[in-house]
Amino acid sequence: MRATGSIQSLMETTLETIKGSIDANTIIGDPIKTDNTVVVPISKVTIGFGIGGGEYSKGYDNKKDLEINNKSNDTNFAGGSAGAISVQPVAFVVVENGETRLMSLDDNINLVDNILTATPKVIEKIQKMNKEKNNKQKESKCKK
Repeated sequence: MRATGSIQSLMETTLETIKGSIDANTIIGDPIKTDNTVVVPISKVTIGFGIGGGEYSKGYDNKKDLEINNKSNDTNFAGGSAGAISVQPVAFVVVENGETRLMSLDDNINLVDNILTATPKVIEKIQKMNKEKNNKQKESKCKK
């Protein structure tokens, strides 16, 4: 059961190293300020790692296919871990003259942002058209 403890130790060390490399400021970067504009970078973080290992016995004789009875019957552990971290900028939040917009490096996200930006204006126009229609109906009823 020494291998289980050793692999767990490798995992903990690897995860602690990864945790130390990444924090919230990696995803949402520090704001960049100018006179009337603030730009906040947003990044995507990708993490991958692998861990493996196993035990082997000091007391095994390959030639005889026998377990040699050592006093300690000691086993050794061999293992390793590897990992990679990728940080990729994906967008910028721009606050300028009281308006906030998302400038994405991905065209599909720009489309969504454009739709979200235009939606309140479209709703406002529809409401205005409905009001005008209702006013015209009221006026035509009053004339009759």
